[in-house]
Amino acid sequence: MVSFASSSLPTEIELEEGKPLQQYNRSRSLKLVIHGWNSDRNQIAIVPVRNAYLVQDRHNLLMADWSAVSGLSYGAARELTRPIGERIGSILAGFLHTMDIPVGRVHVVGHSLGAHIAGHVGRRFGGTLARLTLLDLAGVLFSRLSVDAYNSGDAQFVDAIHTDGSVLGETIPRAHVDFYPNGGTGSQPGCELLDTLTLHACSHYRSTGFYAESILLPGNFLAQQCKVDRAVLPLVTAACTVAKNTAAESVPMGEFVSESARGTYYLETSNFPPYGLGNATFRRRGSPVAR
Repeated sequence: MVSFASSSLPTEIELEEGKPLQQYNRSRSLKLVIHGWNSDRNQIAIVPVRNAYLVQDRHNLLMADWSAVSGLSYGAARELTRPIGERIGSILAGFLHTMDIPVGRVHVVGHSLGAHIAGHVGRRFGGTLARLTLLDLAGVLFSRLSVDAYNSGDAQFVDAIHTDGSVLGETIPRAHVDFYPNGGTGSQPGCELLDTLTLHACSHYRSTGFYAESILLPGNFLAQQCKVDRAVLPLVTAACTVAKNTAAESVPMGEFVSESARGTYYLETSNFPPYGLGNATFRRRGSPVAR
């Protein structure tokens, strides 16, 4: 199911095939948000992103809900990422056709398994969608050689945020630009005192928290390019040191990332909201990645 959400509507409106949506604002671009495994569009991990877009009130917003099968075992759900992505892509294609919306106005945001689903949505359009944003994409049962994992060819611009790499998420840099807040692996600040399972869920969800904050507080997450070669980054994250150390040379992570950015980027965050440190990111010149 794909539904339309707006701050001016009391409830979301489910898209109907071939039926125009009167509430659609043609002067605005389109965002499509996709939740992850074992959840739905109202789950705590993805709600911050939806709410931030609604508060910002600058875009048309669609919410995809694949909860009919997202509650299956992880392995079963992982194998369904391609057909689910193709189905959501077909619904989106029909909507764009009905409403005469250019694909270059579409930005898809996915979390966890939903990030890989987002990649398949992009492939449905032959990589012509404007942008894909992948929030701590699922790493379990995916490898560097997985042909059904997302890649930078799935949209004109692809950005990824890694917050629980090597456990629930992955560290592999597949996007045009990959961000590794606090190193992107282990525990995110503020999650350390939780039990192991909750710790990694907390870190996994931080990606959506960071992204939601970036929508409403542009410039809060300034990142520095990492010196480590992209090919070996997953193996030596702890050895990564920043290459640039001034705000003028930084790239904002999140909603307002520069689409000319390429490579891998590092930044530090606070352990509580607001997570972004802004210019304080550059307080330690050449500091190693925090673990």
